[in-house]
Amino acid sequence: MGRHFKLPFIIRIEDKYNDINIEDFLSDWKEKEGNRQKREVQMDNELHIELKKFETFGVGFDEILDLALRYALSKREFKKLGAQVIELKNEDKL
Repeated sequence: MGRHFKLPFIIRIEDKYNDINIEDFLSDWKEKEGNRQKREVQMDNELHIELKKFETFGVGFDEILDLALRYALSKREFKKLGAQVIELKNEDKL
């Protein structure tokens, strides 16, 4: 059995992002436009190419990236992987 990883802090993403509902995402995206800021994101070229495909259908790169960050990973998986990254970086294995 593998090690149990737990974040060393509390991250509050459940309240807003537990229910996957695309209608709520679209309305939230439009309503909160003024609250968004430009941010630099580094990612693998292959992932970038795959996500840019959505622009062909009128979905902006920023919009699909926000959707992916909000909903793609289950909250438990996100916390587990985040905790794993923290621990491995602290052990200089990453």
